[in-house]
Amino acid sequence: MEVGWAAGLAASFLVSWTAAAYCYWYVRWLPKGAPRLLASIPVFATYSILPLVFSRETHILGVALNFCIFTWMGSFKVLLLCWDRGPACDPWVLASFLRFAVVMSFPAHIRREGRVVKKHVPVGSPWLHRLMKAETWSMLIVRSVLKLMLLVALCLRALPFRDALPQIAIYALYTILLYLFVTIVLETFAAIANSLFGIIVEPHFDNPLAAASLEEFWARRWNLLVSNSLREVVYQPVLAALKDRTRKHVLKTSEEQPGNHSRATNDALKQSLHRRSSNGVERSFPEGRHGLEKEEQNYGVAKFWAMLATFFASGIAHELAVYYLTLQVTGEMTAFFTLHGLATGLEAAWSSYAPKTRPPKIICRFLTLGFCFITACWLFWPPVARGADLEVIAEMQSFIQLFQFKFVSG
Repeated sequence: MEVGWAAGLAASFLVSWTAAAYCYWYVRWLPKGAPRLLASIPVFATYSILPLVFSRETHILGVALNFCIFTWMGSFKVLLLCWDRGPACDPWVLASFLRFAVVMSFPAHIRREGRVVKKHVPVGSPWLHRLMKAETWSMLIVRSVLKLMLLVALCLRALPFRDALPQIAIYALYTILLYLFVTIVLETFAAIANSLFGIIVEPHFDNPLAAASLEEFWARRWNLLVSNSLREVVYQPVLAALKDRTRKHVLKTSEEQPGNHSRATNDALKQSLHRRSSNGVERSFPEGRHGLEKEEQNYGVAKFWAMLATFFASGIAHELAVYYLTLQVTGEMTAFFTLHGLATGLEAAWSSYAPKTRPPKIICRFLTLGFCFITACWLFWPPVARGADLEVIAEMQSFIQLFQFKFVSG
């Protein structure tokens, strides 16, 4: 049954905390792996239904928020919980159901290094630097208010002239509105989690305009909540599986062809295959010839396929989001993120094999942002702009008008 905003938020809150209680007092006590995964099926089903609580015709923002927070991010956190990973498995979080429910229900990754820590910004830093970087709840609220003012100004001054703008200008405006809306929502949730529950969350964006490569843009600049979740749920498991397969193949080859390697080289190969890189994913480093060099090449191939699988999974998730909003599946979102996965892989190969040919950083920034915007105009925005955009615009303007009416009448 479709409901309005107030009833929809109440229903989402009640259902999400019920699902969190189910995971806290039942799922997490089961053996990790398949038993937890099977027991979590009701949670996945519940999260998939939550966006439908809101009316798609009149409350499409509620549909989008429920999908992103619960159907996507919530399901990812439950998946990680099934294998004792992710933010919900932190001992500090597990010590309290309240913390557990907040982490499972809020679009946030907590920041912890043995204890909750804040992003330190020197006290003597310029006020603008503190405003842009500090992760305290007060600075998060200030940033959200400033961005909300800009969002309202664009809705009142720019959107009414939408029909007079060229299509590329409309997509540029949509990109700005999307960034403002997403950051306002995420930073507001982060401020609530910080002020009420003492949870410090990781920053969600880090100056996307400064990205000098596609890898930097997607992995370290744009919507870090999504990129970190995809890294944990897709990239690392796929890379680990491919690495394990590569390890077995290389060791088998080295044992079957002893004439090609010395005993010392084979021992070095076995040791290198068990080393770990700084991010916790197994990685080897060549210490000999032939087989070791071959293994390093295989590692690069494994990284490429793991990265491509990650982008493809992101495309499927965005495709599902479009379906919830428009009730149509076009494949354009999947194509957009798959294309970016291929481009990021080619870019990484370029940096590895011909690093001296890369242009200056300012040119790289221009090329990176240009590629993102052009491909977004081609594949990302069209499926959204086939009706859903007008519904979102109408809903945002109705919110603003309602606020103005209450403010003036008050």
